[in-house]
Amino acid sequence: MTVVSVVASVTFTILLSCGVRFISSAKVTANQGLRARGTLSLGYAFIGLAGLLVLYCLYLIVPQFH
Repeated sequence: MTVVSVVASVTFTILLSCGVRFISSAKVTANQGLRARGTLSLGYAFIGLAGLLVLYCLYLIVPQFH
C-alpha cells in the first residue's frame, strides 16, 4: 500500500505542476500578443487529469464505493 501511495502522490504532483507550468506559459505568451490556445488547453487537461486521479484514489480508499 505504501508504494501505491507514493506513486499516486508523485503522479499527482507531476500532473499538477505540468498543468500550472503550461497555463503560466500560455498566459505569458498571450500577454506578448500571441495565441496560446493549445498550451492553455493542455494545461487545463493536466489539471483535469490530476483531479481525476484524486477522485480515483478516493474511490479506492472508501470501501462503500465498491
